[in-house]
Amino acid sequence: MEKMIILEPVFKETIWGGHALKDQYGFNIPSNSTGECWAISAHPNGDCKIKGGEYDGQTLSWLWDNHRELFGNLPQKQFPLLVKFIDANQDLSVQVHPNDQYAAKYENSLGKNECWYVLGCKDKETRMVMGHHAKSKEELIEKIENDDYDSLLNVIHIKPGDFYYIPAGTIHAICSGSLICEVQQSSDVTYRVYDYHRKDKNGNERELHVPKSLDVTAIPGDVHNDAVIEEKNENYSVKHLLKCEFFNVDHYHITGNVKLDVSEPMILVSCIDGKGIFNDVDITKGMSFIIPSNVHELNISGELELIMSTIG
Repeated sequence: MEKMIILEPVFKETIWGGHALKDQYGFNIPSNSTGECWAISAHPNGDCKIKGGEYDGQTLSWLWDNHRELFGNLPQKQFPLLVKFIDANQDLSVQVHPNDQYAAKYENSLGKNECWYVLGCKDKETRMVMGHHAKSKEELIEKIENDDYDSLLNVIHIKPGDFYYIPAGTIHAICSGSLICEVQQSSDVTYRVYDYHRKDKNGNERELHVPKSLDVTAIPGDVHNDAVIEEKNENYSVKHLLKCEFFNVDHYHITGNVKLDVSEPMILVSCIDGKGIFNDVDITKGMSFIIPSNVHELNISGELELIMSTIG
């Protein structure tokens, strides 16, 4: 059985993307308008291929369907998680995502709960949209109809190392100058509320999804993130960023030789900085891979930062 499932990323060109994924992570991006790297994905809109090993060249969805034992025989019909790197060279649209129940009924999809780890910011003025100030659905409708987003949206300043959980129903937007690592449910359903009346190369504004957005937006729109718990150990520290019903997310900072015992059905790993050795494999900044269920010990060495995610 495989000891590490290394994946080839899938890239998405976007109206708001740039070239930071190449500049900061060395990715071979398709153009200087590349907004997303789907680093660990079995979603049909971006199904990563396996690099090396017994299943070289197969897709992650194929592996999930044909070798579920590698994932602890998890019962979900589809691979449940998706990990991205996002380069916001310009503002992303103001958007909201549905929960599992709404997405299953109207989109034949999982819902989209997600979280963001801030990898980089252009400067101290880099922001993101998180939540809204409307006190009722009527007020929300009024402000959207009047394009009154200055008073509607809750805007915050961000810095590298910040972490945010964005439950389904939360109005949000990644803003210009941000580099983000995102862990989410395996869903590509996004409802655009507002896109700044931005036009594509053909002079057309992008489609909005206001009626569905109004259906799923949480009111009130306050967002509360739990305090991050940090655990310090010899040669490494771990920040327990999130534990919820959909996924658990931890940030590891390795500063030497580390041995960890694990018992998860799978662990999704992305190296966000540094380089080292992970279970006898050289890893560098930008690599993403899956530790399957048959691996019960992690031997890591080097100076590196890892985002490690498991199923909730």
